[in-house]
Amino acid sequence: MKRKEALKVSEEKLPKKRFKHCQRVAETAEKMAKIFNADKDKVYLAGVLHDYSKYDDLGKMYQTVQSEGLDPELLEYKSEVLHGPIAAVKVKNKFGLDDPDVLLAITHHTSGAKQMGIIEKIIFVADYIEPERSQPGVDFIRDIIYKEENIDRAVYQITKANMQHLLEKDQTIYYKTLECLNYYNMAKE
Repeated sequence: MKRKEALKVSEEKLPKKRFKHCQRVAETAEKMAKIFNADKDKVYLAGVLHDYSKYDDLGKMYQTVQSEGLDPELLEYKSEVLHGPIAAVKVKNKFGLDDPDVLLAITHHTSGAKQMGIIEKIIFVADYIEPERSQPGVDFIRDIIYKEENIDRAVYQITKANMQHLLEKDQTIYYKTLECLNYYNMAKE
C-alpha cells in the first residue's frame, strides 16, 4: 500500500477531525523516524491507518476478534483497546497490507506491548505527542523524544501515565499494557 492509497482510505472512513489527527501522527512519526533510524514509509503508513477502526461498531469488533482468532482477552474491552487490533486485521484483509512492522504498530498503538519494534514504539509515542495533543505531561514526553532521544523512556512514561489514568477511572487494564510498563521500566535506562 502506498501513501496516497492509505490517505484516501483513511480520509474516506474517518471523520475529518480524526483523519487530521492521523495525518499529524504520520508526520510526527516521520520526524521521529529520522531520529531513531526507522523506515519513514512504514511509520507514515502506520500513522495514517492507526485509527482506521476507531469508530467501528463494537459488536462487529467482537465478531472480528472471534472470526480472526485474535486474543480472546480482547472481548473484555471496548473500542479504546479493540480499535488497534481490529484496524490491523481490516487493513490487511481489505487492502492487502501485509507488512508485519506496520500491522504490529497499528495493533499496539493503544495498549503497547513488551519488546516492541522501533516502528511500534514510534507510532505508540507519535500518537501521544502529535502537535495538537495537550494533555498534562505531553511536553515532558516531547523533551524525552526530541532532546534526550530516548524512545524506551518515552514508552515507559506514556504507559505509566495511561495506567494512572485508567486506575483513577477504575478501568480494567489490558495485560499487554501491564507487560509494556514492566518491560520498559527495565529497558528505559
